[in-house]
Amino acid sequence: MSLRGSVDRLSVDGSSGWIFDSIHGEPLMIQALYNGRIIGEALADRHRADLAAAGFGDGRCGYEMNFSEPVDPIILPFVAIKPQGGDVELPRTNFTSFADYFRTLHDRQPAAGRHRSVFGGLWTDRTDAQRVLQGRVASGATPADLATALGSLVLDGHMMMKSVLAPVGFGPGELAAVNLLEADLPLDPQTDPNARRLLEAIPGLIFRDTALRAMRAVLDDNPLAYRVALSRRQVGEFAQPSAMERLTSPAECVALVACAGNAPVLVDLIRDSHRLPEFTVAGQSRWVSAEASAGIELAVGHALSVEQVEVGPMDLLMVSPGTLYRLRTPEGSAAVTTLCCPARVSPINFVAGRGGTLALRHFSGAMLMV
Repeated sequence: MSLRGSVDRLSVDGSSGWIFDSIHGEPLMIQALYNGRIIGEALADRHRADLAAAGFGDGRCGYEMNFSEPVDPIILPFVAIKPQGGDVELPRTNFTSFADYFRTLHDRQPAAGRHRSVFGGLWTDRTDAQRVLQGRVASGATPADLATALGSLVLDGHMMMKSVLAPVGFGPGELAAVNLLEADLPLDPQTDPNARRLLEAIPGLIFRDTALRAMRAVLDDNPLAYRVALSRRQVGEFAQPSAMERLTSPAECVALVACAGNAPVLVDLIRDSHRLPEFTVAGQSRWVSAEASAGIELAVGHALSVEQVEVGPMDLLMVSPGTLYRLRTPEGSAAVTTLCCPARVSPINFVAGRGGTLALRHFSGAMLMV
């Protein structure tokens, strides 16, 4: 028997959808099962013009089913819709039942954790991040001396690391390279030797012991710098780290802001912007929008305010992936922003080059050599 179909609706009182037998063309009996018990059944013989137009016989293959007993929303994801006597479960074309599940779960357990975006992400962006941090410290997964700093990252969406670039911050060589580089574009080591010089110096500058320990705790991995850009604007545009580059996991990144020069860089941060919902009313995700308009729209709608922090020549500011910020760079200084991600999500895990060849390696063992 060759079957096609889907579950279009699954709610606490019933289900609707369609199933078509391409061999026999006869209506089939559909059953809803939970834990091996039949809680509803219906004959899929309702006419649907959309299915007829799509070539599924005469279109008489839709079903409407009422359940024989009330169904708790918490168990909806575990209700299976199958043809009578069959083992194949009809696929679901929406996530209504799962949304009901999570809505019910969080109504009953308000403290239950969840990520702030559909992409998942760093543990610091979970709604229960404070409790996760306490558990990590108690278990020894996170050093206890980092608890206060990481707590500020969870609470405020950013973390200031004072004097971590001491004793000199950017040295004369790095400052000379900065002064020769074009601003507001990612540094390209292939086309500019000054960019290459600065990029080679960045890891030794920002991955010093204190900052490195903090980043490892946040990322649950070794950090990898994948984008560096300079800004000399008096007032820059608002940005969000997760949307600056396309990543395998956009919610797993942090921005590190440093000051190259004597005059401190000022950073405007939209308070609590890391707690904003992901989607605007129009359904646009602020986590992947190239411009910050979606995030700004949400921030205005939630009447959020702006705070300003000062990043000195020896300081490093860590900004979480969902935080909206902009740079104010005084004359004579430059803001150096480094985006970092966990090594586990980097393409470097899959790409290797040697002797004029490029190898793409999948974790399954498959390899393509070019």
